[in-house]
Amino acid sequence: MFRCVCVLFLLWLVACIREEPTQSLRFVDVAQTAGLDFVHYNGAEGDYFYVETFGSGAAFLDYDGDGWQDIYLVNSTYLTGLAPEPLPTDKLYRNRGDGRFDAAPGSGDSGYGTGVAAADWDNDGDQDLYVTCFGPNALYRNDAGKFTDSAKRAGVADGRWGASCGFLDYDLDGDLDLFVANYVDFTTANNIVCKRGDIHTYCDPDEYGPTSDLLYRNDGQSQFTDITYEAGITLEGPGLGVAFSDYDWDGDTDIYVANDGTLNFLYENHQTHFVETGLTTGGRYNEAGRAEAGMGVDFGDWDNDGNQDLFVTNFAHETNTLYHNDGQGQFADISAGVGLFEPSYNPLGFGTKFLDVDLDGDLDLFVANGHVLDIVEQIDSTLSYAQTNQILRNEANAWDAVSTEPNPRKFVDISPTLGPSFATPNVGRGAALADYDNDGDLDLLVCSVASPVRLLRNDIGRQNHWLLVELVGRQQRDAIGTLVAVTAGVHRQVRERQSGGSYLSSHDHRLHFGLGAVARVDMEVRWPDGTVQTLADVAADQILRLVQP
Repeated sequence: MFRCVCVLFLLWLVACIREEPTQSLRFVDVAQTAGLDFVHYNGAEGDYFYVETFGSGAAFLDYDGDGWQDIYLVNSTYLTGLAPEPLPTDKLYRNRGDGRFDAAPGSGDSGYGTGVAAADWDNDGDQDLYVTCFGPNALYRNDAGKFTDSAKRAGVADGRWGASCGFLDYDLDGDLDLFVANYVDFTTANNIVCKRGDIHTYCDPDEYGPTSDLLYRNDGQSQFTDITYEAGITLEGPGLGVAFSDYDWDGDTDIYVANDGTLNFLYENHQTHFVETGLTTGGRYNEAGRAEAGMGVDFGDWDNDGNQDLFVTNFAHETNTLYHNDGQGQFADISAGVGLFEPSYNPLGFGTKFLDVDLDGDLDLFVANGHVLDIVEQIDSTLSYAQTNQILRNEANAWDAVSTEPNPRKFVDISPTLGPSFATPNVGRGAALADYDNDGDLDLLVCSVASPVRLLRNDIGRQNHWLLVELVGRQQRDAIGTLVAVTAGVHRQVRERQSGGSYLSSHDHRLHFGLGAVARVDMEVRWPDGTVQTLADVAADQILRLVQP
């Protein structure tokens, strides 16, 4: 009898150990109390123009250099008929540092906005903005907090339907180049009436022709040159998500494009040109050899083996896909083996990010969900237009108190434990990540079609240790392409400073490390020019600003 009681107690103790991190983690939507009064406008008037259902994104950036992450929210506008009053525009919000934001004079862009990327493209020490649109894109130069549209003069005002975008120094010349994923050849003039049975709704992407993406080389003096085709960016596809990584560790940044319903692109960087290697590397299709409807995408080292893995969100009744990077230039779809099939089968995923949500030293996953068909319930009763978002907790480093062996590597959907903000459906699209309140844990900004924005504050109850690393490069001030490794004993985490990732959005440029119970770490920094810097015995629980020597 005593042995039975002991066994039962031990099993209960193990369950408590495993569940404790989720019980102490909670997100609260503080958008309204924080002063974010933004509501997305998509211009829908019953015509079912295809662009209406794809939403918009957001950027975290410290535009005024005060150490707090500000917010830029992309809005859309009307498509036909009379202009609404007031006219919808993008909005910039200044972080006051006390948990609240004030509306600030920003770009005021009034185009049909979609995506955004923030970076110091002119290398003058402040964060600028590139905004993609359904129509001419905009490039906003930040001059002491005043934004001026320089797109036409700089040669980057492309007029197609732009989606996700980001900055990279592809040729390692010390300035930031620009990549833009374009979607399909749609205009209001070529709008097709699409139906499911007798029900009028939005079309599929194959109703419209694909378009080419764009690579602009930064030539200095506020000028970019379109080098798309000469650089080997030659394929056409319905591009939605873009992520960057030096996935093969050869010292330059490669490009991944998530396409909607067709093969995805992996452009391997050879510095003077790119070669599309998706088929040979395994990143083009899922495990069954099928193309999926890619929406959002992110790179991250989820299993702490030092290699950047790849996660792509897909359509409903597909599954989201996790590609494992073996460190030899090959990716393998491991989604089924790590618990991602069931939680991602019904939702339609868009914005996504790897993040250490509970500060335990491994990367979890966030996915913003929402269908593209507003009447999908009438077509399939198992689906809905508005859907709940998800946090998928990485249990790779959870320890079994009985066997003292690691549990099988897997993700577990802990969303139902996170509070009302994860129980309330939205038509989720863009998702941006930052520690906006500088408390050491990561918060989320989620955009929803024709709805208010959500700012999900991370209220972790039991605070593990953490480290935020801000990088300032010697030649390229944003230090995009920098690799940082943090080590404590045998445990090592690797992060990359890159632009892009998620869907239509831009993120806190500081690299975040959850450290669990570790209070001091060693660091190794590989700067974009290849120089290596080491730091020993670095204290946790700080925002560490590193300037390249």
